[in-house]
Amino acid sequence: MIVHVIETVLSLVLLIGVGWWIAGRPWCGKAGTDLFSKFTAKIAIPCYMFYNMLETCGTREELLSLFTSLPVPLFTIFCSLLLALVLARLCRVEWGRRGVFLNAVTFSNVVIIGFPVVTSLFGEESLPAAMRYYMANTLLFWTLGVYLLRRFGGAGGPQTLGTTLRGILSPSILGMLAGLLVVLLELPVPQFLFSAVTTLKGTTTALAMVFVGCVIRGTDFSRMKLTRDLAVVVLVRLLLFPVFVGVLVAALPIDSLTKQVYFVFATMPAMTQMGIMARETGSDYEFAAVLITVTTILSMAAIPIYMGIVTHFHLFL
Repeated sequence: MIVHVIETVLSLVLLIGVGWWIAGRPWCGKAGTDLFSKFTAKIAIPCYMFYNMLETCGTREELLSLFTSLPVPLFTIFCSLLLALVLARLCRVEWGRRGVFLNAVTFSNVVIIGFPVVTSLFGEESLPAAMRYYMANTLLFWTLGVYLLRRFGGAGGPQTLGTTLRGILSPSILGMLAGLLVVLLELPVPQFLFSAVTTLKGTTTALAMVFVGCVIRGTDFSRMKLTRDLAVVVLVRLLLFPVFVGVLVAALPIDSLTKQVYFVFATMPAMTQMGIMARETGSDYEFAAVLITVTTILSMAAIPIYMGIVTHFHLFL
């Protein structure tokens, strides 16, 4: 198992390296990075979610099972948020950074990095559990997460319903809802359409990792300083939080594969959407950008370590 984990991570790191190299070529630049970002977020991932919904919920009964199990990841993420609130107070995180801290600790980058890692580790049988966690993660981020960014930021004013709905109804969610509608209404999908969706879905992992590499290449590391707040977030996000989630899911009445999927998601970096919303809500968005980059790099090293521990001690069995 541990050899497979290391090979999986090395494969993803290699793709990130390709993105890092491409970003330095004169024919790529910012326009190329933007293309990778837009294509991944607006085309590849929605097709990925549509395909996954059809494959994991082929019948109405399977669809019902998916939604009846949703309270478990909601409970897991909500408990993590409560822990983050306590830690933010104990660690005396600056007021303007507190919303970023809470979001960075609680919400994982499930789509761009989480799904490729989980499916590489556990195969497509892990998709139902991954879909449930993704729905819970998205729903809570665009409600409680954005509220906390606004609460501790400088923008002030209430969060509008339109902003919340636009966040929840992202292209990836719309792709998933389209698949849900097809399953619910038992609509036939033409073979040519399904074939095109399958082809586009297959580009998700490569493009997502290449995009991450482009972002890392464009980061000005000379401006990064190891502040106390940064050190606290990294330690909590990549050390304390996975341990907390691991203990929590071990006690929950769910199957072994679901426990492992939720645990792996807990080792993922901070959400990329947090950086965008931090800027819009008046929070410290530069701090958010640093956190996203640092946790993305370090999580690639943390995943083999955690999976090695899980395998060696036969956890979640």
